[in-house]
Amino acid sequence: MVKKHLETPYVELKRAWSWRKQAGLLNGKAPAVRVFYGPGEGTGILENVAVDRFASHYWVTVWEDIQGNQGREAGALVVDFLKSEEDAGLQSVVLLNRPEKGVPEDPYILHGAPPSGRFEVEETGRYLVQLLGAKHPGLFLDHRPLRNWLVSHARDWTVLNTFAYTGSLSVAAGIGGASHVTTLDLSKPSVVWAEQNWKLNELAADRARFIAGDVFEWLPRLKREGRKFDCVILDPPSFSRGAKGNFSTSKDLKKLHLLALDVLGGEGILISSINSANVPWARFEAEVLAAARERGMSFELLKRIDLPDTFPTAFEKPEERYLKGWILRLKNQKP
Repeated sequence: MVKKHLETPYVELKRAWSWRKQAGLLNGKAPAVRVFYGPGEGTGILENVAVDRFASHYWVTVWEDIQGNQGREAGALVVDFLKSEEDAGLQSVVLLNRPEKGVPEDPYILHGAPPSGRFEVEETGRYLVQLLGAKHPGLFLDHRPLRNWLVSHARDWTVLNTFAYTGSLSVAAGIGGASHVTTLDLSKPSVVWAEQNWKLNELAADRARFIAGDVFEWLPRLKREGRKFDCVILDPPSFSRGAKGNFSTSKDLKKLHLLALDVLGGEGILISSINSANVPWARFEAEVLAAARERGMSFELLKRIDLPDTFPTAFEKPEERYLKGWILRLKNQKP
């Protein structure tokens, strides 16, 4: 029997698990899915906790608001719950404490024995994730809808994926039939990881180019080369340091979009998203529109990018819906 002071969090975990199970999101040989999102599904000790499933291994994130032993208490509660619900057999649980500022400490093991290196999971395609020796597993689950969209729409496109990280959007475009995908990220280890993901999905090597470099250096370079892409993907971090200086979504969105529009082909698709609670929709819209006007371009809106239903948030807390973006089609350009 569940102890009385744990009844509410147990019920919250059970509710979140049950609807995902009914929706078929827990099926498959090695599913990758967020099974609990505290900001919208939890209260008290679980309000600042997220739980991600990667096959039968779990990654638990505890945010800054939970201090000291509360993080371990929340983790222990999650482990107890998963032991009772994991049909395939719970193999491991890893916890990462993520502070509001600064770099998180290394994740630590709460239960079992996670793989020492990368292992394969399934979502829109096959992806390698890593639970130990990393600050993030390597697959952003909030972009599952965008990956699904690319699988359905990217046929015969030439695609430029910037800030690509481990290349999951590149893989989705490749699975969707893109004729060629250029994957660009500042981190060489991330680009190597992206190439491994591409090969894992048995996508042809001659349909891909992988570049480890600064986006603000390579976008002008691609322009000088006369390159035009059918689809340009912008998915920058909130802040980064590169060879051409620092980038911040709060300051540099217009600059980034101006450079991206220079390599977007006629009737091309611009996919732009940011992961930033500090930049509201209105400001994001204003920056993108300002860049479009400066380049004499206009777009039609194809789709709005938002958090998926596995990342529910409270209606009265719009600031928690941090993911925002658009899928746009270029309509015309001034001569």
